[in-house]
Amino acid sequence: MIRCSWCGARNYAIDSWCSKCHQHLDFGPRARPRGRGWSLLAPVAAALGVAIALALPVASWFNGTLGTPARGLPNTALLAPAARSSADALAADATPSDEASPPAQPTPGESTPPPIPSLPRPALAPVPGDPAAAVARFYQAVAAHDFDGAAALWSATMQAQYPPADYINRRFAATQQINLMAERVVAIGAGVAIVYVDIVELSGGQTRHWIGTWQLINSPSGWLLNHPDLAAAA
Repeated sequence: MIRCSWCGARNYAIDSWCSKCHQHLDFGPRARPRGRGWSLLAPVAAALGVAIALALPVASWFNGTLGTPARGLPNTALLAPAARSSADALAADATPSDEASPPAQPTPGESTPPPIPSLPRPALAPVPGDPAAAVARFYQAVAAHDFDGAAALWSATMQAQYPPADYINRRFAATQQINLMAERVVAIGAGVAIVYVDIVELSGGQTRHWIGTWQLINSPSGWLLNHPDLAAAA
């Protein structure tokens, strides 16, 4: 935990902005100059500081950087697929849904990616008070294309910032397999938990490796995924 230099509130070490006063944790208020002459300027400096503190959240809101990640960041496992073109949409609508598409034939000289080896994992039943189990159930749901079940494990804030129709249904439509190599709680307290994950995904014939953390909040219905911080593994 780290303490905010502005208001003294305690925050997680991974946070960049104070959860109470919304000031950046890497910067602190300037020390008040000493001396009799400078003391006359204290009211003016205080008024200026209040004006700056009020202006920073507004400017950050316009820039889209008030502690909320921009949608569609390139290195996140929540990147939604690009929207289909009109021609693609018409072609897809004209294809009967009950007919399976023929498998793509590899070009001569082109190697086909090997499938991800399946690791034996026990079936996870709901475990009250276990945020890591909630993350595991989310990836089990998207791997099975149970998109409604996966969306039910997102908080209202998460669903507002990342609409499930784009960031679950479309994002994982081509996903063939997900192996959750590791998941563990790295921080928990005051109804908030941070869970580290290591994910290998097979999607559209390509293998992708993601690592990072999920922030979860404890709700009356159990732990809900509230904010992702995932990136492609090097």
